[in-house]
Amino acid sequence: MRQVDGRSDAELVGLCNSGSRRAAIDAFQVLYTRHRDYVLRVAFRYVRDTDLALDVLQETFTYLLRKFPPPGNGLVLNAQLQTLLYVAAKNNAISLLRKESRTEANGRFDPEQMPAPAYRDDSDLGRLLTGLAPEQREVVTLRFVDDLALQDIAEILDIPLGTVKSRLHTAVQAMRNSPYVKDFFDK
Repeated sequence: MRQVDGRSDAELVGLCNSGSRRAAIDAFQVLYTRHRDYVLRVAFRYVRDTDLALDVLQETFTYLLRKFPPPGNGLVLNAQLQTLLYVAAKNNAISLLRKESRTEANGRFDPEQMPAPAYRDDSDLGRLLTGLAPEQREVVTLRFVDDLALQDIAEILDIPLGTVKSRLHTAVQAMRNSPYVKDFFDK
């Protein structure tokens, strides 16, 4: 049985920035182990393919690794590490989808075709979120699936806190009025 490392993400990032080579490697491994499942979940919401999600996972942690010396100047955490990882995973997933789209469409890419975070349509969560606008699905997912604070969601999405609250309120109201949601919870 593996022991859980009790150090905070900030402490581990500090070791990656300025610890000995061995301490930095160990700290990065702990960060990877701690956050890989989260990054995979975020990636899969966008790419909806296990192999592509694994590619996003690799690109996201490669991006993170490049932030640390050398070659990077170090990482300063202004929010939770999960915030940075969400943005990186989302951007990597969208970039990968754009690349795939260009390959399939001979270079013609329509940004409107990029998916919002989604789940398999046959999943309970997918059915519960059906009917919500993409930006509402994203806020609901970040709040209730990823358990992020409203301020963290605002930072991740780079929108005002009031907009997060408004989207969440509208989504919850829509779900309250959804016959599927009512049937789901009456089971």
